[in-house]
Amino acid sequence: MGNQQTLTRRKFLEGAIAGASGLAMAGSNPPSASADARTWKYGVVATGTRARGSHLPILRDYFPQVEVVALCDVTPENLQQGLKVYGKNVPAYSDYKKMLAEHPEMDAVVVVVPNFLHAEVAIAAFEAGKHVLTEKPLATHMADATRMIEASQKHQRLLAVGFEMRYSLLFHRMAELIQQGAIGDVEQVFAGLFRGDWNPHSWKYTDPRTGVSTNWRFLTYTSGCSLMEDGIHELDVIHWLVNSQPKVIQAQGGNNVFRDRQTIDNAGVLIEFESGARCNFGFSLFTPGTPDALVMRFYGSQGEMIFRREPEIQYIDIKPYHGKGETIQVAYSQPGEEKVWNDILKGPHADGMGNDNQISTYRVHREFLKSLETGAAPFANGEGARDAIHIALAAEHSLRKGEIVPWESRDIIL
Repeated sequence: MGNQQTLTRRKFLEGAIAGASGLAMAGSNPPSASADARTWKYGVVATGTRARGSHLPILRDYFPQVEVVALCDVTPENLQQGLKVYGKNVPAYSDYKKMLAEHPEMDAVVVVVPNFLHAEVAIAAFEAGKHVLTEKPLATHMADATRMIEASQKHQRLLAVGFEMRYSLLFHRMAELIQQGAIGDVEQVFAGLFRGDWNPHSWKYTDPRTGVSTNWRFLTYTSGCSLMEDGIHELDVIHWLVNSQPKVIQAQGGNNVFRDRQTIDNAGVLIEFESGARCNFGFSLFTPGTPDALVMRFYGSQGEMIFRREPEIQYIDIKPYHGKGETIQVAYSQPGEEKVWNDILKGPHADGMGNDNQISTYRVHREFLKSLETGAAPFANGEGARDAIHIALAAEHSLRKGEIVPWESRDIIL
């Protein structure tokens, strides 16, 4: 798997740069407004923690070509806080359909609603002629994901998905090294996310059948499943780096600690890929979330690859089974991102891994804007995002039903 190059191992690794592959490096300079630059008009649907902590400040501070012309949220408090964060007097709505109808000039919509509403809002935006950047997961069901992709194609509008880990310099460098044969063919992956519990202040969904108001991440209907809400980032990266479609998926898991919710608090997932590679992925919500909560080791036919993170630098360790190992440094930021990175370091939650997610969210927006300007498909697109929810749904189905799920099983309803 991987393009073996006729280079000595040392020369190959000496050529490694503390950056990323071509996609991440492209367009690394922050956008700047010019006299003849077009202004792209955005609407943001949902102004909860993710929008206020990432999307709105990033659009406000680093993208002069973007004007947010409307905000929408069903919760008045969130809406008012969103307006305060954006810092400009823009129209505010509790109904996204009304927002779309009253802003024909709007070019794009950023969708930050809970998972079960992604398809509904995105499809309405496509039908109104808007491009869409939606938070992950793409949808909570495969059929909805397909409907989103088809609506994007029908209305000839872009669909981008907020998989910020796909825009991390660390994972782009790892992908590049794997593709160039640094560890031979990938044969086994050992990975895990031991993240700690969800934000306790998340929006609460009132179940019309019971009248009970519950954190939306605790419910299968609203979140999809726990592996879809967060483990999907890591499963997506593994799928990307292994560079092979899954063949079968099986899992075990349940609620060992948080027994009063529908969604699981731990899982062990096994994936066998068409290439023959196998992945063992662990997931837990009841372990304390720390900057080193993510583990990812790739074992190849010729060596292994692991990463380490420190607050100022990241490392990729290449350990051949025979011969001397190498360590490659990977910066969190790249030329042209100095201001963004320094601003993130001054923020209230500077912690290394979180910093990487923040600057990668900036890159998500940068590439979405570039896609708007050029028409090029974003790296994190609908098709790849549909595969990611396929993996999460198959794993959840397996642990609930005790079945091995073949990749061909696409109509998975939890």
